[in-house]
Amino acid sequence: MTIDLQTLKCGECGSSVLKRTGLNEYTCDHCGSVTLVEDKVSDRLERVLDQVKNEAGRRLAAEEALRQKLMLRKVGIGIAVVLAVVLVARIAELLIASRQPAGTQQPVVAAFVDRTIPVDGLKLGEPRQVLLGSGSSAQPKLLVVARNETGKPLSRAGIRATYYDGDSKVDERTETLPIFVLEPGESAPALIDMPNGKNVTRQELQVQKLAEPYTATDGPRMTFSRVRLVQQGERVRLVGRIDNTRKDAAIVGGIDVLATLYDDAGQVIGFGHGYAQASELKPGGQTSVDVSVARFGRGAAIAAWDYRIGYNIVDASGSRTPVRSADRVIRTAAGPESFNPDLRLGTEDLLAEDSERFDPKDLELLPLVDGRNNIQQRLFLGELVNRSTDAIVLAPGGVISRFSGSKAHGTTNITGLAYLYPGERFPIFLEPEDMERFTSTRIEWKPMRRAALPGPRKPLEVKVTGTKAELGSVLLNFSQRFTYKSVEVSGSVKNPGNAIIGKVRLWVSLRDRNGQLTGFKLVDNLPAIAPGESVPFQVDITQNGRDFASVSTLYQTE
Repeated sequence: MTIDLQTLKCGECGSSVLKRTGLNEYTCDHCGSVTLVEDKVSDRLERVLDQVKNEAGRRLAAEEALRQKLMLRKVGIGIAVVLAVVLVARIAELLIASRQPAGTQQPVVAAFVDRTIPVDGLKLGEPRQVLLGSGSSAQPKLLVVARNETGKPLSRAGIRATYYDGDSKVDERTETLPIFVLEPGESAPALIDMPNGKNVTRQELQVQKLAEPYTATDGPRMTFSRVRLVQQGERVRLVGRIDNTRKDAAIVGGIDVLATLYDDAGQVIGFGHGYAQASELKPGGQTSVDVSVARFGRGAAIAAWDYRIGYNIVDASGSRTPVRSADRVIRTAAGPESFNPDLRLGTEDLLAEDSERFDPKDLELLPLVDGRNNIQQRLFLGELVNRSTDAIVLAPGGVISRFSGSKAHGTTNITGLAYLYPGERFPIFLEPEDMERFTSTRIEWKPMRRAALPGPRKPLEVKVTGTKAELGSVLLNFSQRFTYKSVEVSGSVKNPGNAIIGKVRLWVSLRDRNGQLTGFKLVDNLPAIAPGESVPFQVDITQNGRDFASVSTLYQTE
């Protein structure tokens, strides 16, 4: 093989990748050809190869120097642009200031402000271990009450708890105060998680880095126009109504509420944090809040409670500015209102004004009818009647307590209705539960609202087209067979209006010759009904009392 010494290429394949592999020996890395050359030629070839390498190194060094030069030029241009912007902004500020009349307040530039605050200004009370929840689901927590003595508002202040078993560190947890801005002089509780399954002999508390809110504005405190603290068993709720009564036509948003409970010694025994139902509230607007309050220390009764409301101002672009308010903590030295734990209390029911309320005296529970179920256990049937002549009761409900003499003997909830029109009857079962000892009842009504006629219900035409008396039997425990009477009722439901009616609920009741209830059943699988159309229904109803003589219906629409 020959080598072209002018171009330093392999004579076989033309590759320029040549490698010295021995004395006067060169190998082509591409085709593997080996060439032997004379000494003088070899020396001359080595010199040429060295020259090529040196030239390549020189080019690489030149390119790197040019790259660094360009980078330094770009950095210099960037620094010059920044300095020019700062200079122009300063000149503009001086020009604006020179044009303002004497005595005019200058705007404050908030850039480059150090917002950090010394942590020793947030004072921590003595920590206390508490149980949150009840029974086997109770969770251990560390209760700490923090007080802001920094003289400045604090944004999302946090506390870190480090737990030890003797001198050994076992865990570390962090919790923020349940409020976005803690005003100077205010206190707020925090519940910090404790390690599960580990022995804790002591803990050390450390306040996290403190800072003011990035932006804030002073404004009037926000209060509830109507508020109630209610308790049902162990459950405590704070419900309230909020009105935007600001005179500056501002839109408020981000409304949050912190409620705190105290015992008669002033110790914190519970708190809860929640938000308004509306995300934004226009001037004159109204919204409500329903806060579930977690309790601990259940041996102590609630002697006092307070609440505070935080909110933001929403500008046209949608950005929000927290509002600082002085003396915003509203305290009440009283316990909660107590209600039966079985009552289903809606927020709007609790907050209704007196003029919006339905008088429970206009609701009547008709005398109970003694009956038997399909295995001959004793039961009672009742009917709830709206005796008002001009008002619809909304979401009627209550708890019927049964007694054997003076001893309580179970309860029955009146639920399932969205409304009851004047004169309508809603059927009720008092389910079997040692009914042989049943002697009397007492009703506790929930707070209820009223509506004027014609009310919320869309009109339907319900027709009963047929009834068929039947006998049935049931085998109990593979040993006892019972026979009972039932009635198959068929009919149709028609929509005479001009709009589709959604879910329809239909109660079909059997009555004896005296009009007393003798059995009923709910039909809740009817489909939506288009205008002018009708749908059929068929239902089997167990006859619990005397023989039926007629059928009545009650319906609701959504």
